[in-house]
Amino acid sequence: MRLSTLANRAALAVAIAIAAVVLIGANKASAEEPMAGNASLEFNDKDGMLNIEWSGPIARGMADYLRSTFATYGAGLHRVILILDSAGGQVEEGDRVIHVLDELKQTRRLVTVVEDDKLCASMCIPIFLQGNDRLAGRASGWIFHEVTGPGADKKELKQQTLQLLDRYYAPAGVSADWIKRIIPIIERAKLWQYGGDLIKANTGIVMHPLETSTEQGAARSGDAAKLEAARRRRSNSRDPDARCCGAPNQRAGNARRDRASRPRADRV
Repeated sequence: MRLSTLANRAALAVAIAIAAVVLIGANKASAEEPMAGNASLEFNDKDGMLNIEWSGPIARGMADYLRSTFATYGAGLHRVILILDSAGGQVEEGDRVIHVLDELKQTRRLVTVVEDDKLCASMCIPIFLQGNDRLAGRASGWIFHEVTGPGADKKELKQQTLQLLDRYYAPAGVSADWIKRIIPIIERAKLWQYGGDLIKANTGIVMHPLETSTEQGAARSGDAAKLEAARRRRSNSRDPDARCCGAPNQRAGNARRDRASRPRADRV
């Protein structure tokens, strides 16, 4: 065998080895990257209830975090309270999160919550809609808009938006008339709403308002009986349509904003 052939083979072997090392290193670095969002949890082993608070974008790592967390508690897990504060994020990761939640709901009950002065925007909303029970404060902030993406034209983005609404909003019982009204609005601008706006318009997005400290506590405990009792006391004591003033801020964790500065496009 010629020396040149041996040299070529040796060079090829070295190149393959280097490529393998680089690939392994890249995969390891990717696996070690932190999640884009922040999560905290509390598990009550007496009643099998898990509280998870997710703050930050719907992005890489959220679905894997939820799946591994649910697996950790296994058969001891009976109910999950998912408390959201997010300005949205990636549709693809949101789809993966919803798939994980769908699997959970086959055997457990899911409660989704957005508290007063917290935000649920964009892809956070389809995740919120997965709750068997959906609770939100009247002063919570909500933002609706068209799907966005690089390289897509206006027609493609509208089609993707309609598909998202059909896939997640309609099956959750969101009002078809309300969806029809907001479509031309979100084509032009972001739609800013309070939780109170969504409740008063009977959108079907929020099932139960959180207006008192008792209701907030009931939401975190997942106690449906306490929540219903608090709701009845509230409805018997004052106008159920009363709500705070202002408008949501897009920044997660601070949903207040001067109502006078809201775009007129958000009136529905």
